[in-house]
Amino acid sequence: MTLPKGMVQAIYHDTGISRYQGNPLIEALPPILDRHQLRDGLSGQIEFRPTDVYLDGQTRNHVISQLLDSFFQPLSRHIELESKLSIMLRQGYVGRNLATGQLNTHIQNGYERVMRGDLGVFRFEHVESTAKSLAFIGCSGSGKTSSLNRILATYPQLIYHEKYNFTQIVFLKIDCPHDGSLKSLCHNFFREIDAVLATNYVRRYAEKRHSVETLIALMAHIANMHAIGLLVIDEIQHLSVRHSGGAERMLNFFVTLVNEISVPVVMVGTPRLGLYLNWIYGLRAVAQVLAQSCGSP
Repeated sequence: MTLPKGMVQAIYHDTGISRYQGNPLIEALPPILDRHQLRDGLSGQIEFRPTDVYLDGQTRNHVISQLLDSFFQPLSRHIELESKLSIMLRQGYVGRNLATGQLNTHIQNGYERVMRGDLGVFRFEHVESTAKSLAFIGCSGSGKTSSLNRILATYPQLIYHEKYNFTQIVFLKIDCPHDGSLKSLCHNFFREIDAVLATNYVRRYAEKRHSVETLIALMAHIANMHAIGLLVIDEIQHLSVRHSGGAERMLNFFVTLVNEISVPVVMVGTPRLGLYLNWIYGLRAVAQVLAQSCGSP
């Protein structure tokens, strides 16, 4: 069988971790790399010819520019980031087991809710989310995106499980829209799924006048249909509190992404993202204190 570009056939490995045993979505992932293997996997390969030093100045500038594009020196922070993403990815699959029928139960539950139009509160019954979230903050041009791309490149994006006739999306990376709205962010999710799997979710869902809550419910169903392991949202500082309906709604959106969709989420942005998160979570803490004060005798 010839697989599409970017897709690999599932080959199952013994993880050596009891919590991961018997879960094809985890066992089909590449083995967990030690520090030496990871350093070799992240390092960029440079092709250098000694005769290049004799080229004229303008030509050497072009050669040097190519070297800068391919050179990458893994640092301790890259090793730490890869370790965090590796744990998030695998632990997020613990509650979604393809072999035991756990994932199929999620999918069927989501399908029934979509068909009934019961999209107000999208929660899988008797399921505890094992997903985690992470905020990756750095100044513009500091290498956040390139570092993430290097780490994600150590995984195949698509894995086909022939035994189960199932295609697993290991990671999905989307960009935050420039208009800063949560609805546009949801639309970008459907567009990226279509680009990866050649589906038509944009026409089916994004082109209709669904609310953000409904779009999140549909995202939850699609995320479980394709067993998305990691959702990366880049340039998230573009999110606008005004265009998203307020700080409280933004906070609820991110909480819902992790708790309801049960997919680990990595938010990537500039220090402006950190200010937003501190402000939003600060508002929630103030609201909780006020609520406790009003309720006390």
